[in-house]
Amino acid sequence: MQALKNFTGGNPQAAQSQSGSSQNDFMGMAMGEAAKLFDQQSAQGNTGGASKNDVVQQAGAMALKMYMKSQGGGAGGLMSIASKFM
Repeated sequence: MQALKNFTGGNPQAAQSQSGSSQNDFMGMAMGEAAKLFDQQSAQGNTGGASKNDVVQQAGAMALKMYMKSQGGGAGGLMSIASKFM
C-alpha cells in the first residue's frame, strides 16, 4: 500500500499524470517497500520463518496484478483497487 501511495502521491488524479511512471516503477516501489518492512520486522523477530526473497517476490507479484487490473479500469484504476484494501 505504501508503494501505491508513493506511486500516485496519495492522489487518484496523480495516477493519470504519471506518464513517466510505469509498471516497472510501481513493481520496484512495492518490492522496495516489502524489503524495508521485512527488515523492520526481522529486527523485531516477527518474520514467522518467511524468507526475505519470498516476501519481496510476493510483493512484486501483487503489484503486477494490481497494475494489470488498473489498466482495464483506466488511469484511476490503481486507486480504485487500493480503496478495497484501505
